[in-house]
Parts: sequence; structure tokens; C-alpha cells
Amino acid sequence: MGIAATELRRAVRERYARTAVEEDGCCGPSACCGTETDAAADMGRAVGYDESDLAAAPEGANLGLGCGNPVALASLSPGETVVDLGSGAGFDCFLAAERVGPKGRVFGVDMTPEMVERARANATKGGFANVEFRLGEIEALPLGDDVADVVISNCVLNLSADRPRALAEALRVLKPGGRLMISDLVSERRAPGFVAASKEAMVGCLPVPVSAYEHDLAGAGFAGVQVEMGSPYPAEHIFGDPQVQAVVKDDPAREADARAFAESIHGGTIQAVKPQ
Repeated sequence: MGIAATELRRAVRERYARTAVEEDGCCGPSACCGTETDAAADMGRAVGYDESDLAAAPEGANLGLGCGNPVALASLSPGETVVDLGSGAGFDCFLAAERVGPKGRVFGVDMTPEMVERARANATKGGFANVEFRLGEIEALPLGDDVADVVISNCVLNLSADRPRALAEALRVLKPGGRLMISDLVSERRAPGFVAASKEAMVGCLPVPVSAYEHDLAGAGFAGVQVEMGSPYPAEHIFGDPQVQAVVKDDPAREADARAFAESIHGGTIQAVKPQ
């Protein structure tokens, strides 16, 4: 049996509240999530950010929470409106703001008050007048219909308690012809049952099966669906996570299954468009 949606949502919110306040990362000791230190910068480079990206955002925006660079892949143009699902401390929002320029607009949505507070402080510190952060859940976006040219997200949909609904919301806020660009962890394998049943493991950086993303995007009404597996994700960033270790502790069979699963995980690029 899986984790109840309300319980999963509460656990994710609590974990990222701690991250916002303590700058304490997830997914292992030098992992997919971290602090704004050399480790976070190194993680950013590893998942596709260049030096100009790392230098562009205000100090305190890059927590090393991503597993890709959706802003670079989204081919943003001046004047466009962008929505970031699960915007955290605002790193991708600030990069998007640079690309859409003063006539463009960026909305970041996050369900963790501490993250929204931190992102707003970063926007003020960096002088980003074209970025707005809103408190809300990606499964019920606090935005109107047909407002965005592009929706992006970075290693967030894998944490959603209701991914099909979140994708339906992304479709709703996109203008006809609008683009969806997601960076997320994906795998050809499903999580072992004991992992899927563990709240501690589920709030870590676990992947979405490729087939599930394809199914959910098509079900939401998107067209041009493409799910591509990129480079293998370092298994220790997943397997070494304290949350995962708590699940497999003192159980060799589970440990072997969990490691095999961790080794199947890739950084993924997920893209689609809203039909005209």
C-alpha cells in the first residue's frame, strides 16, 4: 500500500521547510540537494548549469535541489510568461527572469512557506522586479487559466502526491500552444514495494517510471509528449540518502534491491505542448 496523499504532502513540506531554514540538503551527504556551497555549485554543473547560470542568481537561491536545467532547455524568449512548479528558493525563476527580460514575467509556486519567504527575500536582494512567488500547491495552482507561455519544473513532480492532477493544472495555466519543460528523475524500473510503502524513502529523490510520465501527460491532454532518459544519476546520491538507508537497514535482500533500483535512475527531460 502506498503513502496517503495528505501524509506524503505533509512530509515533503516539513522536509523542505527544514531545507529552507537550515540549508540542509537531501539525497545523501553530497547529494541531489545540498547547501549553497561548493557542493551545491558542483551539483549544478553536473546537471547542466554553466558558470554564468551559477553567478546570475542571488546568493542563497541555489540550494542544489535540481536534477537538470529546464530553463536552458525551454528556449525562453523575451516577453514570455513562465511558471515554475515547486520553485524553492527561486534559482530557476531568476534564471528564467534574465531570459524573458523586463517585459516578461515569472511566477514561482511552492507549498512551503519557508521556501516562499526565502525566495521573496532573494528576489528583493537581487532586484528581480519581474518575478513573483506565490504560496500554493502544484496540484491547485494559484494562477488563472491560459496565463503562461512556458511551465517549467525541476525535480519536483517526483514528489507530488497527485502527479496527474499537477500536470492537469500545468495544462490549465498554459496558453494554447504553450510549452512544458520538466527536469526530473526517471527510471525504467518501478520502485520496490518496500520503498513505495515508505514515507521516509518517498520524500527523498525517487524517480518516476518513464511509462508513468508518458501516461500521465497524455491523460492530462498534452501533445508532443517526449520523455528522454539522460545520464545515469549517481547511485550513491540516492542509495546513500539517510531516508533510504533507514528503510534497508540490517536487511541484505532489501539493500540489494534498493541498490539495483538506485542504479537504474537517470536524469530525465520531459517535454510536451498544450494543443492549439
